[in-house]
Amino acid sequence: MKRKRMRRLGVLGLAALAALIMGFLAKRIMIPSAVHYIAYRAPDQPQPAGDTNTPAASDGQGDNGGSENLTPSDRSQLDAIIKRKAK
Repeated sequence: MKRKRMRRLGVLGLAALAALIMGFLAKRIMIPSAVHYIAYRAPDQPQPAGDTNTPAASDGQGDNGGSENLTPSDRSQLDAIIKRKAK
């Protein structure tokens, strides 16, 4: 009488499964944070807001801290988009 022997996952199978799980986690969690860390660097010494040597001050937006000058209609459209996205 022949028995069908069910073969369990061996050490190599478990190692392959663990490598697959670790690869998935690295792709989904660790790589985006590493790319953000590498790509984004904050300035070492931020410039004062009233400094006229910065490019932001020379384009006419130095006094308002770099914010956008929106018209009332643009502001209402932006508010409508924000409300729609919040739902």
